[in-house]
Amino acid sequence: MKFSLARPALALAVLATLAACGGGGKATFPINVTVSNLQYSGLVLSTNGQDLTVNPPATAGQDVVLTFPNQLEYGQEYEVIPKGATVVNHTASGGAQPKHQTCSQSLFPAYGTAGQLAKIDIRFVCSINTYELSGTVKGLTGTGLVLANGSTTGTIAVSPVLDANQKPTGADIQLFMNPVPYNTTYGVTVLTQPTNPAQTCKVTGGANGSGGGTMDDAAEAAGGVKNLVVTCVNN
Repeated sequence: MKFSLARPALALAVLATLAACGGGGKATFPINVTVSNLQYSGLVLSTNGQDLTVNPPATAGQDVVLTFPNQLEYGQEYEVIPKGATVVNHTASGGAQPKHQTCSQSLFPAYGTAGQLAKIDIRFVCSINTYELSGTVKGLTGTGLVLANGSTTGTIAVSPVLDANQKPTGADIQLFMNPVPYNTTYGVTVLTQPTNPAQTCKVTGGANGSGGGTMDDAAEAAGGVKNLVVTCVNN
């Protein structure tokens, strides 16, 4: 009788393959996360009972690439959200967001089932929070008033309040400039003075008393700058 080593060798190869796959258990999948434009600390992502703290990159502007500590087995469901966030129809809001920023899921769904795709890749993009810049226009009876905040945030045209006969009343008007990002300076000025009748309007308020300042921590805590006053008087 001839003795062959082929079968024992094949059996050993199969056992080695099973050991490499975790003893023949289910396939596992890492949860990879990429976060873009993160500038401040505080972001914590969570899924399946595990948390992942995401700190800003050492080099500003670079993506942060991390992996959750534990892998998921084939068939497990997941949904990556900021820790403590409220989720409605897979849309997360709130939670452990970074200071002065909001990070939202982008490109790839942040939920699914392990094994549904070859890899689990989650991407979040962070944006700087913006805050209200508002106030009141007083005494406006002319037409053509245009206000500006710097040179890059657009202009706001303001028209007077009219009575039933389409005559200007000079009543107060609520003013809303374009929102301003955190840690950004603002400076509201009169770009075009009103005419018919001709008036001169002056801006006060803001942090410096003249319609300007920085959207700093104090402004953020107050929900924005809301004390602008544009006062118009006849020439």
